[in-house]
Amino acid sequence: MKKVNTSTKNMGQFAGKWVAIDTKSNRIIAAGTTLQEISPFVTGKTNDKHKIAAAAFKVPRKDEGPYVLIVPE
Repeated sequence: MKKVNTSTKNMGQFAGKWVAIDTKSNRIIAAGTTLQEISPFVTGKTNDKHKIAAAAFKVPRKDEGPYVLIVPE
């Protein structure tokens, strides 16, 4: 896992990797080869105002379509 702080405009450089995106600032905060690697940064609902609520996304390669992650409730 690699901690980063870059705009989502630079998402292409993370092709094939999982990224954690801060939904408030629209910035990539971490990148890794597996979802488990970035899981410390990805949270659901949080009551702690100091935690960043981030979403997980796998960046597709140029020859691939979008990935869809379905989380059962």
